[in-house]
Amino acid sequence: MKLAKKRIVIDAAMVRRGGGFTHLVNVLPELISEAPTTRFLVLVRGNSVASSLPESPNLDLEVLPDANLAQRIRFQFDEAARLSRRYHADLYYSVAETAPRGLACPLVVSFRNPNVFTSLEQNWGFYQSLRLPALRRAAIRTARRAHRVIFVSHDSARWIGDSIGLAQNRRSVIHHGIDPEPWRSAGPARNQERTGILSVSSIYRYKNFVRLIEAWKHVAEQRENAPTLTIVGDIVDRSHSRDMAAARLRCGPLAEKVHLAGAVPYGEMAQYYRQSEIFVFPSYLETFGHPLLEAMASELPVIAADINVFREVAGEAALYCDPFDTNSIAAAINRVLDELPLRERLIDSGNARVGHFTWPVTARRTLEVLTEVLSENAT
Repeated sequence: MKLAKKRIVIDAAMVRRGGGFTHLVNVLPELISEAPTTRFLVLVRGNSVASSLPESPNLDLEVLPDANLAQRIRFQFDEAARLSRRYHADLYYSVAETAPRGLACPLVVSFRNPNVFTSLEQNWGFYQSLRLPALRRAAIRTARRAHRVIFVSHDSARWIGDSIGLAQNRRSVIHHGIDPEPWRSAGPARNQERTGILSVSSIYRYKNFVRLIEAWKHVAEQRENAPTLTIVGDIVDRSHSRDMAAARLRCGPLAEKVHLAGAVPYGEMAQYYRQSEIFVFPSYLETFGHPLLEAMASELPVIAADINVFREVAGEAALYCDPFDTNSIAAAINRVLDELPLRERLIDSGNARVGHFTWPVTARRTLEVLTEVLSENAT
């Protein structure tokens, strides 16, 4: 079955930041180009996401108003299904972990948020301690109704799929992609100092930035003119953000060389990579880790936490360290700073590795999954 003259709803109402945003703004143009006779209705909330999406004759964009939690729940469990029926949708594709009940068409859902499924203790506050278990229950109910669940890595397909009892034949793996050219061609921002050692990700506890700051302190105390440390990311976990600020202050006179940059517009991120010397990704919980691709595309030597998904993504293009051991992180930084052949090997390996991950391939694989589900449910 081909997708000609089909109508597909893509529910991106929960997308605001991070990997979900990166995936949407890069894959959607490829999707609508690959299937020009299919109509796509994309649901987004707020103009910040809508303004990043392309115009196309086969793209209908529904910009939902900002809403509180109760309104979002009502939309997810009631209004979205009615909207899908009015659109005469042939398939409903949710890029978050939940989807509405009462759909009159097959359902495909994407699971990529590790917070919803992990058993690791994250010391969340009261609100998240209530919210995340509720989302997990909703995600499990959604998975039971879904005809296919898309994961962004084989590792996450294994541990999340196993944790919710999802059958193997309902799991599909589609890696994220990247267009390397903008990352390689970006020049440093004017009037901006070099960032030295860079780390990029939304601020959550499992991103492990406190240990990174502590490891950098060990390095800086041993080296004259040690490179600065810059951490870029929007603040989601305010408690961990405060812990990061405290760790920075514990660096004493060196604190002025630790820059907590906060959120940076996605369009400016390439400049941060291009003015850096090393990229460090110390996170110990991920379903993919898109900054690894950005760093490799920017021709940076990469240091990464030794977790399964990072080895799946980066392969031999990273120097791995124990994310729970500040001495291991510091030793890896020192090695990359001291060993020119190692830096060159990591950069060359990154250039080769990043070619395995492209947005056109991600889009084509997504279309294959959608087509398979439509074919399996054809009447």
